Amino acid sequence: MVAFVPIACLIINMLFQIASFRYILKTNLLRSVFVGVGAGAFGLLIYQSYFFRIEAMALTDRIAMFLVNLLIYASLSYCYFSFICLSETARRIRILREIYDARDGLSMQQILERYNAKEMIDNRLKRLLNNRQITFKSGRYYLKRHIVLLIARLFIMMKLIIFGKKSEFD
Repeated sequence: MVAFVPIACLIINMLFQIASFRYILKTNLLRSVFVGVGAGAFGLLIYQSYFFRIEAMALTDRIAMFLVNLLIYASLSYCYFSFICLSETARRIRILREIYDARDGLSMQQILERYNAKEMIDNRLKRLLNNRQITFKSGRYYLKRHIVLLIARLFIMMKLIIFGKKSEFD
């Protein structure tokens, strides 16, 4: 039963993420992901504390079980986050969707009109500004929220643990 805890917490994560994005908070995607991850982590804490009260085991075993379940939950949450962001941000998938939606297909010129580098950078910067992750002062962009840097570092750490390298380009 304990082995299914991270999966149950991932389901809690998914349900809260979807509910906060669509119905409850009607917030942006990134905030809804934070809500989901927090709800799943809270579920993990609740279950682990309940399990520790009913199961007799050494403190070191309890800590080890909690850390293993937390690591598995964090890995599953990372996979879920990557999956939802893939459909939102991957150019390849967006291009495929647009080609599919175009009855007469798309020419190279039409694709290049939709996907020029300046427009993509402008859109990403606009998103970062709207989410208050960066700020623009005196013609320069600055990091506003250090939580984004912390999340980026967490993702790098998880990639190191799982894949043994910081990036797919290493």
